Amino acid sequence: MAEFSIVEYFAEHEKYHCGYCNSPDTNYSHGMWAHYLTVLDYQDLINRGWRRSGKYCYKPTMNQTCCPSYAVRCHAINFKISSSQKKVIKRVNRFLINGIRPQAAKKEQDEEGNSCMESDPGGSSQDLKETCSSSKPSATPKDSHPPKQMPKPGLGANPNKPLLRKAKVIRMEIKKQKLSQQENSQSKDTPTSNESCRGKLPPKYQNQPKTLEELLDEPAQQPNVAHKLEIKLVLTSPASTEFKYSYEDSYNIFKQYQMTIHKEKASSCTKRDFGDFLVNSPFEVHRDLPGGPPNGYGSFHHQYILDGKMIAVGVIDVLPNCLSSVYFYYDPEYSFLSLGTYSALREIALVRSLHKIQPNIEYYYMGYYIHSCPKMRYKGQYFPSSLLCPETYHWFPIEKCLPKLNEKKYCRFSDPDEVDENGNVDPNRVLILHEQQEMSFEMYHQLKPEANDENQVMEYANFVGKSCAQRMFLFRV
Repeated sequence: MAEFSIVEYFAEHEKYHCGYCNSPDTNYSHGMWAHYLTVLDYQDLINRGWRRSGKYCYKPTMNQTCCPSYAVRCHAINFKISSSQKKVIKRVNRFLINGIRPQAAKKEQDEEGNSCMESDPGGSSQDLKETCSSSKPSATPKDSHPPKQMPKPGLGANPNKPLLRKAKVIRMEIKKQKLSQQENSQSKDTPTSNESCRGKLPPKYQNQPKTLEELLDEPAQQPNVAHKLEIKLVLTSPASTEFKYSYEDSYNIFKQYQMTIHKEKASSCTKRDFGDFLVNSPFEVHRDLPGGPPNGYGSFHHQYILDGKMIAVGVIDVLPNCLSSVYFYYDPEYSFLSLGTYSALREIALVRSLHKIQPNIEYYYMGYYIHSCPKMRYKGQYFPSSLLCPETYHWFPIEKCLPKLNEKKYCRFSDPDEVDENGNVDPNRVLILHEQQEMSFEMYHQLKPEANDENQVMEYANFVGKSCAQRMFLFRV
């Protein structure tokens, strides 16, 4: 097992096609190839705006790219579920418990509409949580409706029958009657003041909002269900036996998803593409770190199994302080369930369960928030969320960032006097791997004075930060 990271930095700064605004040659980013990465180093890298696609790590050049991409994370332990997110869980629960399949899923703010794909500098798919597309039914012309028939005149209400009342009024009367009975029974046992009891339910009868876990667990509490959903966490690097067994099913769903949702050609969805993008990882599983989760840290697939059939997969990294979402894909046949939102809520619940074992795991990283692309703003709807300042690498509540982002695409969220505390790097202390020998950049420069790459090494060190520059080994020929 590699105990240190080895990376190869690409100093070239080229223009790429933008997958958000669809503009040619306007997307800028820097990249490096991670031969090996420790989970600790990657945790520090994503806290400086880096993300990975397979073993390739990239960082948007925020002040130059057309669509600035701000790292976003949700504090999962304090997560507050919204009404629209509850509706998604209830929709899935109705399907699982009663087999009720909605004719067309309502348009959710966070994922419905046309699909918008996050793209890497080469134009391939990136860490998008699914954006299901649902077409609205075409409006029926007014002329096609039959003319309304006027009702025949009647004699009015039948005096021999009771007046109709609204169901809401009936429910309120029943509730008052039960409350009165409860007050009477309490008064027999414990004397209470009328003012303290009047109009209030005892604490144990008061409605308490259900937690995220209680909502997700509702189908498991039913004696009989129409469908059974099982969720498995399988290790992908190194590949576990369970992952190898399910590889074909996982790949086939990926291919269907890319071709149907993102309109990619079959030639762009090969097994090699699948492996490079969503299976290969620079991490090796770390099970020996003290107090770590039972499956260790590293790269996993979160598999959704419905009635014994795989229907969706979440690609995730479990790191020392967070769960990082890499990608999510699903069988297009189940678009009606809004699985993108549902999977995000499941992954937040996973963070909360891991937190009970390892308290340092608190956050859910969702990739990039792109305010200039309306279809990518859904990542800010998981409360409370924070955005990363692209200059000082401090986190700020998203609600404080939005007014600035409404004025301009690229923003510094920190105060003018704040600095990047991890950015003051001495280039001579940067670690180098040269001809299989570990050395400082100062020693490397003495061995190869003709290299003339001090500017490149300094740029790399500033991007990864002082901590990583003095822990990771930068490969030099």
